[in-house]
Amino acid sequence: MSIKLLNTNNGQTTGKIGKLICSKPLLTPELMLSKGFFRFFRFFGYLNLVTLRKTFNRAMERRLMGLSAEMAYNAMLALFPAILAILTAIGLFEYSLQLTWYQHSPELSQAAQEQALKMMSEVGPAQAVQPIQEFTEQIHLSTNSSLFSLSFIVAIWVSSGALSAAMDALDHIHHIPREQQRPFWKAKLISLGLTMGSIILLVIASFLVFISHWVLKTVVDTSGASILLTLWSLLSWPVALSMVAASFAFIYRYGPSRWQIGTPILPGAVLAAISWAVASGLFRHYVAANFSNYNKVYGTVTAIIILQLWLYMTSLVLLLGDQLNVIVGEAMEASHRRPRSRRKLAKAKKP
Repeated sequence: MSIKLLNTNNGQTTGKIGKLICSKPLLTPELMLSKGFFRFFRFFGYLNLVTLRKTFNRAMERRLMGLSAEMAYNAMLALFPAILAILTAIGLFEYSLQLTWYQHSPELSQAAQEQALKMMSEVGPAQAVQPIQEFTEQIHLSTNSSLFSLSFIVAIWVSSGALSAAMDALDHIHHIPREQQRPFWKAKLISLGLTMGSIILLVIASFLVFISHWVLKTVVDTSGASILLTLWSLLSWPVALSMVAASFAFIYRYGPSRWQIGTPILPGAVLAAISWAVASGLFRHYVAANFSNYNKVYGTVTAIIILQLWLYMTSLVLLLGDQLNVIVGEAMEASHRRPRSRRKLAKAKKP
């Protein structure tokens, strides 16, 4: 079916234009979802030795290891203010729950904190989680609402420094010139927004994991279906990794000053989240086997050194995930350009 359009110059109809318009399908949500789904899996078709070698070479050119050290340093400075902000957000979230429907458990926030620390200790080295746990216990024991209202604002501002360093590193990965990068005020606002979004996502994830476990435990106690707890213990890690991947994806999308349309986001974020979990587990076992050697060298600051190394590893994995997105995006764009250039050459050869 074609739409006949009137030509105002000679009054004749132009059916070809109508056919051209009707031949273009509308971008419905279902079509956009199917295209995104297909593009997500097409990403993995470009993962080969050539792509990985290009990613490694580009990482060396962009100095990702040095940028990761800068990010780890800023993350170390921002870590404890961020914990303060997270605990404040958990307290506010618990207070809103108590006002609505959950009024009989004042220990909900403490249980959610313990659940988050437990999952963190199962991923990262126990020595790295120890300073975080001690700081969390001190803050929990000395809660002051008037102090927290001011400290929350200061903590958000200070903790956004880690994401500011990450945004600068992502600008290097995307090779954005200095004159095209965001001004300071705009970059700071975006880093504050990303910090708030990450904190909210972490708080919601902690409560969802704890509340889901509590609900399932209640159901098991009443019905005796213990298999539900086993299934949930298996599903809790994919849920946690999906939250990490979502955080990485938001940073990949809104971190750079300019994002090239067509550059993948989610595949690199998923691979980075999985790689982070695997690398953290290996690092955890390595530290557990060699902790005595670290303790001889660093003494009382061993836990801080291990935490710094873990943050460095996390920063490097985060940057490598986005670098892989950029390399695969370039390969996908090049594969699209080749058929178009061939068609143009074929048309040019026709008499």
